[in-house]
Amino acid sequence: MMDWTTSIAILIGGLIFSMGIGLPVALGFFLINVIGVFLFMGGARGIDQMISNATMAVSTYALAPVPLFLVMGSLFFHSGLARRVLDAIDVLIGRLPARLSYLTITSGTVFAALSGSSLANTGMLGTLMVPEMMKRGYKKHMAIGPILGSGGLAVIIPPSTLAVLFGSLAGIDIGGLLVAGLLPGLILAIFYSILIFVQAKIDPEAAPSYDFEPVSRSKRIKIFCRDILPMVVIMMAVVGSILTGFATPTESGALGIVAVTALALLFKALDFKAVNTAITDAARVTGMTFLLITASSTFAQLLAFSGASSGWSAGQLRLKWGRPKRSW
Repeated sequence: MMDWTTSIAILIGGLIFSMGIGLPVALGFFLINVIGVFLFMGGARGIDQMISNATMAVSTYALAPVPLFLVMGSLFFHSGLARRVLDAIDVLIGRLPARLSYLTITSGTVFAALSGSSLANTGMLGTLMVPEMMKRGYKKHMAIGPILGSGGLAVIIPPSTLAVLFGSLAGIDIGGLLVAGLLPGLILAIFYSILIFVQAKIDPEAAPSYDFEPVSRSKRIKIFCRDILPMVVIMMAVVGSILTGFATPTESGALGIVAVTALALLFKALDFKAVNTAITDAARVTGMTFLLITASSTFAQLLAFSGASSGWSAGQLRLKWGRPKRSW
């Protein structure tokens, strides 16, 4: 039997090395899994077990909301609804120091509650906001920082695909986990705004002000009612249905797709290209996510089967409590 330190060096070290040479994470997991099953699980029999693990890992109903939330988020961005919301928030914020940083935080928070995709949030905000901020003379930490922070809010604020993934792997209530992320996500967005305010006070040159054409109050109300208020339908369809117990997370994902589609049709922003791109992007991310789940399930089993996880735990206990006394 191989020593647990050698086992963990092969498994963890091999995984880090595979990612270090540029291999995709999922493929790196599979490569180490194949090596591991031959070393610790008897070759061909281990391969059969790895295939069985893959089937069991993804054939769970708890993972059903993942592709639905991804389709909803992709359709929201590719149909142009996200751009309408961003432009409306830009007008509503008005003249503020560091207004583009505030715009990024506000838009990222709204998009997090409408899409559930951190990748899509960060990608869109980075594409639209970074060039504009650089042109306006914003320093990098005031341009890139808010994008990274607000883009990551989609991991916390429902509908979060990552929360669904973690909840299914941990075997806990998905609806409760999604709802539990709402308040911490909003608090984090407020803290980001406070940080921007402090940074702008300390170093006004980090976010230079510029001329902004004022907009009348009546026009602001009109823009809010036309471009922001209808998006509440998506929030109610997803978050509201879970909070009220009207729908399960899977059903809320389907309701979210219906709501986004209805609004896109209402604004005449839905076409075949948007639908095709949304489904393609969602299928690509879903496939990679499920590959990671299947690969990591076998990897975790290898850690246990080789004695690496139990040896590490025992080593940690000895470091904390000393060598246990022998009982006779």
